[in-house]
Parts: sequence; C-alpha cells; structure tokens
Amino acid sequence: MALSFYGLVLLELFIVAWVDIRSRRISNGWALANICIAPVLYFIAAPFYPLSWEALIFPLGFIVIGFLLYLLKIMGAGDSKFLASLFLLVPLEYHLPLFEKLVVSTAITGALLIIYRSFLNRGSLRAYVLTGQWAGVRQVLRSRFSYAPVIALAWILWGLNLWK
Repeated sequence: MALSFYGLVLLELFIVAWVDIRSRRISNGWALANICIAPVLYFIAAPFYPLSWEALIFPLGFIVIGFLLYLLKIMGAGDSKFLASLFLLVPLEYHLPLFEKLVVSTAITGALLIIYRSFLNRGSLRAYVLTGQWAGVRQVLRSRFSYAPVIALAWILWGLNLWK
C-alpha cells in the first residue's frame, strides 16, 4: 500500500474523528465518498483489489453486526456504515490485520472508559453494588463514545506494523 494513500485515508479519519467528537455523528457523505472511491481503486490497482466475494466479507459484516449493535444502542449507524465503506478502500490482504487492530483499539478504549467512569462515580457505583442495583451499575459504567477516533487509532496501529 502506498504511503500517500495511507496518509490520505489517515487525513480523512482525522477529519471524521474530529467531526464525530464535536457532533457525535458521522455523515453518510463520508461513506458515500469511500464507496465512490472504491471502484476507482479496484480499476487502478487491480492486483491489490481482487474482484471477489471475499473482499465484501468485512464490509457486509460491519453492516450486519453494526445494525445489531445499533439496535442495542452500542454503536451508531454512521459508525458502522463508515467502517464498512472504509474496508472497501483497504486491500483484501490487509482486512484481517486491520480488523485485529480495530478490536484491540476498541478493547483498550472501552476498558479505559470503564476505569475512568468507575473512578469518577466510585461512590454511587459502590452504593449500587452494595445494594444490588445492577441497572444502576450498568448505567454508571455504560458510556457512549465517538467511535471514529477508535477507527483512526486502529488505522495508526495498523500503519505502524505495515512499515516496520
């Protein structure tokens, strides 16, 4: 993968992350832009982008799993659409390594947020636990966070391994 392409996607991720942090929304325009760019990449860099169903496993998976996570109020709809469209831009051979970095960055971010919220609300959390009010515990620990910065972190982690 060319360093210039990696940098352009990184720039896009920084912009999307910034907008997501400020507005708590990811515009469908970003996903549409990625979807429009993908056929160009498949045409220009055909050796890296094979026309096969395998190339759609992760994008379709993010749509399906993202919809379920949206119904459970865990992930926003824009997050899953953007993530699916991003994987259309990534060459097939890098899908799994990038997904692994995404899982790691999600786990780290989630764990840090749980620790942070536990510390901030330690008094009420302790009271909820001692009285067995598990809905209160869940409410204290549950936090919705902007997912685009997590995607950007995964992209950075993946890029660090890419050019070792």
